Amino acid sequence: MTHVHERPDFSAFSPLAEQFIRFCAELDPHASEHALLAAALVAEADARGDVCIELERAAGRPVQADDSGIASFHAPCLPEWQQALNAAGFVARAGHRAPLILDGSRLYLHRHHQAECFIAQNMLERCQTVEVDPAWLRSGLDALFGRLTCDNPAWWQRLAVAMSMSYRLSIITGGPGTGKTTTVRRLLQLLRQQHQDTRILLAAPTGKAAARLHESLQSGDSSAETADLPRPVTLHRLLQAGRNGFGFHGQHPLPCDTLIVDECSMIDQGLMRALLEALPVTSRLILLGDRNQLSSVESGSVLADLTGRGRNMQISRQRANQLTTFMGSLPAGLTGEPACCLADAIVELKHSFRFDAAGSIGRLARALEQGNRPEIDSLVKQSDETLQWIFCENDPPPSAILSWMIDRFSPIFDAGDAEQAMSLFERFRVLCALREGPWGETALRERFHDRLLRNGCMHAGAEQQGAHGLPLLILRNDPETGLANGDTGIFWDQGSGLRAWFRIEGALRSFHRHELPAWQPAWTLTVHRSQGCEYDEVLLVLPPADHPLLGRELVYTALTRARNHCTIVGNRALLVDIMLRSTPRASGLYARLGWAD
Repeated sequence: MTHVHERPDFSAFSPLAEQFIRFCAELDPHASEHALLAAALVAEADARGDVCIELERAAGRPVQADDSGIASFHAPCLPEWQQALNAAGFVARAGHRAPLILDGSRLYLHRHHQAECFIAQNMLERCQTVEVDPAWLRSGLDALFGRLTCDNPAWWQRLAVAMSMSYRLSIITGGPGTGKTTTVRRLLQLLRQQHQDTRILLAAPTGKAAARLHESLQSGDSSAETADLPRPVTLHRLLQAGRNGFGFHGQHPLPCDTLIVDECSMIDQGLMRALLEALPVTSRLILLGDRNQLSSVESGSVLADLTGRGRNMQISRQRANQLTTFMGSLPAGLTGEPACCLADAIVELKHSFRFDAAGSIGRLARALEQGNRPEIDSLVKQSDETLQWIFCENDPPPSAILSWMIDRFSPIFDAGDAEQAMSLFERFRVLCALREGPWGETALRERFHDRLLRNGCMHAGAEQQGAHGLPLLILRNDPETGLANGDTGIFWDQGSGLRAWFRIEGALRSFHRHELPAWQPAWTLTVHRSQGCEYDEVLLVLPPADHPLLGRELVYTALTRARNHCTIVGNRALLVDIMLRSTPRASGLYARLGWAD
């Protein structure tokens, strides 16, 4: 055994991992090097967004603690590693308390293990049918959709409504423009027709996503049944987040019969647990999102795990028999023997009404979903009016990036008022795969700011104090102003001094700089922060050197933010491999739900 004063040098790991190792070593001064190595890997995994480490994958292999490319340690074989962890005083088995939990060949932080187990159990408990009059529901579906065949894309929206009306849990997944919001609008009409006084709540992970859900619901055909719906709010506001936790929880549940949550790919594991704890298991829960998008910023990949990590969806024969009474005959291939009962709650909308099926954006999005190498390779070799490529192999980032930004953003400074300036800015966005480094959003934003300084559009200190025409991004929720993390606005002087203007609930509101919560200039965004947003044109910046964050989920997310045009900057030699590489997070939720073979 290695005593604490004799333990190996773990300084190659991050400071957070080092601190966690010291904490574990204090709990058990006689813990072995192998147990402390596992503790370091768990801390590093948590920082990456992984829920656990899968010992079986790392066992017997060299471990690289930093970006040097040099192996710092060598992991033991799995039985030896498990034995070392079982002997460590800071590790416990499932059902017991300790900083780390060993569950089979997965090692978790205690809080992640608790959250994962709770989510799995709660979701499976919600897999229950809801009694509904078949004749009434079929008549209502006919009135909303007409009588359709399954080759009509709207048939799948009808199926999603039928599934949501007849089950406690529904997960409606699909890419941008596939009709998720249209489906929800019609579902809301049926829910209100069924029970006029039913209590419905609407939410999304961010203020921007909540605002977009509201706009989308209002933009369609209005009806008396949906006229008085509550406005969508952020999940934190829904749960009444405060310094001491959430106001709504298991002992004080949400007063709700149906909860609809949009952009669920952005929900991390901790927030999903809090949501499920607060929502009575007898309430109807409807989750909307795109399972092919990037996972949440914080730990977990909840939506991807819930929906089988890309599996083709098949429902059970029992569920199919029930749905046939509402839908008529079902298409071949929809019914099977799913590994997980959650499959009976999931419907995927695949037809995009936004992207032309023959257009390059739609083709690339579909190829990314399918992992279609020949199609991706073909699209990388050509540019057209909707999809273009800028190839680069080395630092620094090409001047074409700044030229793109100058062309799109310079007209902002000639706008007549704050509303016009906001509208111009909201059309375009530069999305970066990385936050730091020469290709990261910070460096590119600073380079663009320097160019604006030379052009006389900005002054020194503008990035800290604000300046006329400078867009800004809010970095945290602020109850006093109503601004939310992810909201974008613009500094503008309308004649009465410089103020920050935001579009809130469909109208422009302004704030003095001193009223604002933490913010940063918004010329560039990370792809993660762009989730839930749409722009006319997107410029995606990928570094020329490979990076663990690069994968098809990131490219897909950025690509599908673009309504009309996307330009992708990257290393031609790496692009195809990056777009074929999936970057799943380590988690046991997928297996715990029953999806694993």
